[in-house]
Amino acid sequence: QRHTIAAMAIDRMPKEAKPCHGRGFRLILLVIACSFGNLQRSFVQRRMLAVMPLAIGSPAMAFENRIFLAKGPKTPGPKPAGVGKGEIQECGVAPNCFSSTSGDEHYLKPWSYPSGGQARAMADLEKVIKLYPPGQQDVDGGGFQIQNLDAEKGYVYVQFESLKRGYIDDVEFLVKPTNGDSGEVLVRSASRLGYLDLGVNAKRLNWLSQKLRDLGW
Repeated sequence: QRHTIAAMAIDRMPKEAKPCHGRGFRLILLVIACSFGNLQRSFVQRRMLAVMPLAIGSPAMAFENRIFLAKGPKTPGPKPAGVGKGEIQECGVAPNCFSSTSGDEHYLKPWSYPSGGQARAMADLEKVIKLYPPGQQDVDGGGFQIQNLDAEKGYVYVQFESLKRGYIDDVEFLVKPTNGDSGEVLVRSASRLGYLDLGVNAKRLNWLSQKLRDLGW
């Protein structure tokens, strides 16, 4: 193939430019063609190295309390526009969400706290969340992290991550005092990606609600 490239280069030259000593000139052209081919391959290889990290993807930032660091790229999904803003939104149509503001099959009854006011409710929520064991019932093995804790507004936003693919679920709590020192907490737990959640949100919420009941809720 390299000889063919050199021969083609000669044939495409004007007749008056062809050398008298063809063999020597062909050798020079062969060297030039080989050098050019090596430069092309080097350039392509550099381009491939530059593009490859984008093609295979890079792991998402893993939470420190994960049960172990799973290999492979993560797929956290885009953060929904209204999440983390201090309000509890309704769910969409997919059955991978529970919310205390939804009026359909996604509805989750607000959790009630008996006494101590908003400050006590926030302290209990923070305590129970921090006690949550990643990997319980084979969910949330990628760990979790509190992203926003606004004691004044009574709002908590937590991200939970699946172990292998790094799917992120967004969980929010909003304390609403209703009668003196007692009140209720609006809750929302939703998966960012997919349609079914295979019970992940329910397992998480059941664990958290049980620990709050142990505290007198």
